[in-house]
Amino acid sequence: MGLKALLVRKGLNYGWVVIGTLMIIDAMVMGATFTLGIMMPVIGKDLGMDLRQVGWLGAMNWEVTAILTIPLAFRFARFSPKKTVIASCACQAAFLVAHGASSNYWFLLASRIGFMAAGLIRFPANPMLVQQWFPKNRFTLVNTVSTVFSGIAGGMVVFFMGDLLRALNGWRNIFFAFGALQTVLLLAWVWLGRENRAQEPHKRAETPQGVGIILGNRMLWLLGIGVTGDMIAFGAMETLWPKFATSTGFLTLDKAAYCEGLSYFGFTVGSLLGGMLSMRMGRRKPPIWISGLLLPFVTVGIVLSRSFTATAIFWAFWGISELYFPIISTIPYELPGIRPEQVPVAQAFVVSVFTAGAGLGPIAGSYLAGVFGSLQTALLVICCLPLLLFIAGLLIKETGPAAR
Repeated sequence: MGLKALLVRKGLNYGWVVIGTLMIIDAMVMGATFTLGIMMPVIGKDLGMDLRQVGWLGAMNWEVTAILTIPLAFRFARFSPKKTVIASCACQAAFLVAHGASSNYWFLLASRIGFMAAGLIRFPANPMLVQQWFPKNRFTLVNTVSTVFSGIAGGMVVFFMGDLLRALNGWRNIFFAFGALQTVLLLAWVWLGRENRAQEPHKRAETPQGVGIILGNRMLWLLGIGVTGDMIAFGAMETLWPKFATSTGFLTLDKAAYCEGLSYFGFTVGSLLGGMLSMRMGRRKPPIWISGLLLPFVTVGIVLSRSFTATAIFWAFWGISELYFPIISTIPYELPGIRPEQVPVAQAFVVSVFTAGAGLGPIAGSYLAGVFGSLQTALLVICCLPLLLFIAGLLIKETGPAAR
């Protein structure tokens, strides 16, 4: 008896196996993406990179997503989710190996661009599979579980990255290991990944229609711009803070990795709290308000702290303050006038807008550091921007069940 038949016989939803496998793939990619900032002091020294090059390399985590998410989501939403995940994993495994083989800055930059672009190929697969396997009243739960799991797994990779650099003898072997792990996950997806066309809530069109309506949706713009404020600060901190902390001498690279890693564990707690709060209240806006008010103060605390313990606590609270993340994945499902086949493009639009801002974070941080002559001052200026999230939370309309 196959795994799917066994679960169905026991009254369990095989969709959790499908989405769970996808969660593990996303968590691995999250680890490979966000550990770049921790490794940047070592990579920069090895390849002779200056601060501007560090900023641009870190920005590729976001700018590629900002530029290509909508066109790739529009393009690949018409294809089989299982096949797009296979293509994405295969390409990303190759680009991760290319990271480790990089002989100079430009080769590494090209590999990073390819890695991020390949990940976007599977972007439409998640919302399509969620709609195939789960009823609408379970979408917030699925998004919360996915965010929590990714936060735990990604946080563990970031937390132990300093130790892994020593254990695997350098950053190149780290990326070789990432490439090998992605290959294993690709094989797992080939075996476990399934579609559920019988329960698909719509007949798939050749392309998602009504993209113009989505791009003109005021709610999507407000949501994207609000999250942009937080993501600019995150992009700058994730890329430039380890260099700032180690250059001032109050933290070693190991301890900087521990501090930043704690934010992902905090992110897990915050996502769980935000999802539970939203489901209990039947509203989406309150977690957005809370995050927008807390994040500026917590982020400033990280920059000003000169104690390992205090810095670690601030990073943990920074993650907890990210209550709103499961909510921004849920709202596109609930927007009036957005059909099921348009949800992947609506989500892609939100991601594109706020990742454009996140990509500006390290670029703006490195530029302002040159203007002010201080990386600390540059980071303090950027840390005020998450207030945009609070403003957006006031302006958007409520889409939760309580409002309906």
